[in-house]
Amino acid sequence: MAVFAQPHGSWQRLVSAFILLSLLASLLAGCGGATASAAPAAAPAAQPRQPDLQAAPPAVVAATPTKAPADPTPPAPAIAPDDPQPLLKTTNILLLGSDRRPNMPNWRTDVIMIVAVDRPNNRVGVISLPRDLYIDQIPNHRGNKINVIDYLGEQDEPGGGGPRLLGQVLEAKIGVPIHHYVRVDFEAVKRLVDAMGGVEVDVDCPLYDPYGYDEGGDPLALDVGVHRLTGGEALSYVRSRRIGGDLERERRQQRFIWAVRTQIQNENLLPRIPAIYQAMQGSVQTDLNLIDAVKLVRMAMNLEKSDVHGFVVNDPRMITAGYAGQMWVWYADWAEIAAAAQQVFDKPALFNESEEVKCP
Repeated sequence: MAVFAQPHGSWQRLVSAFILLSLLASLLAGCGGATASAAPAAAPAAQPRQPDLQAAPPAVVAATPTKAPADPTPPAPAIAPDDPQPLLKTTNILLLGSDRRPNMPNWRTDVIMIVAVDRPNNRVGVISLPRDLYIDQIPNHRGNKINVIDYLGEQDEPGGGGPRLLGQVLEAKIGVPIHHYVRVDFEAVKRLVDAMGGVEVDVDCPLYDPYGYDEGGDPLALDVGVHRLTGGEALSYVRSRRIGGDLERERRQQRFIWAVRTQIQNENLLPRIPAIYQAMQGSVQTDLNLIDAVKLVRMAMNLEKSDVHGFVVNDPRMITAGYAGQMWVWYADWAEIAAAAQQVFDKPALFNESEEVKCP
């Protein structure tokens, strides 16, 4: 499993740290190679790999004019307005947030998002999946909640097997191929926020929770308005289920990610890059290479709120509560979720201030 930001040389490490920060902010709208449909009894069929992102890499100033090398990556296919399956032409990234800790033998995945990047149309779709979704068929394993699949896959195949297994399951269930993954643990998010000097979040629904989360997350008492959260407060903000449960938490996670992205764009974080690098070192795993990450970051920094669409899988037509043995779970109507996923770009903008928010 590749850990991002590993080039040699101190200045390269610092630049990579800033790229990593931007990448997390733009995606965590808070990560497996190309996969195919899951089939427990047979190897998955090969799928053509999705073209990588097409934004030009940062310009390099040369002492003498030189001819730029041709980009060997073919252009991403354009998506027709009436295309019934646009997510077969996007670059789809699996974003995972786990409660993994160094001394912890197992972990669960609390953040599971599919980020569909449509480079030709300069837009992004974000699909947030509840952690308690029940998966009846997991290759080489019994049915279980979706939030254990990353762990199970990593035990089977260390070094990226977890995201690959989860991507395989998701493609089988909703028909969306997963091309890349990013996994980050929550303690790293806390350290990142502190290294940034806090993050300003526009709270649209009051949130009161006396409990901290994950070894030091701070209690919260947030009224509607803008708050600059510390790392511990941010961790509680994205993990609290006290008001609105899992489904409201997923909406807050999306808002938090946009807040981090906006702060990167609006504040000069260069003096903080060494601290940011230290905060994130060893805590992020991804199969994105540096060039693709740079392309992704450049696109993310140019997105407007109206370019980001998405939804949380919380509609009663998509999920119903129930039990699987002793476990409380969400049972999914996968056909309904699959149809909604392909319509993600038809959804309202994810951060639409004109839309009335129904607070829990």
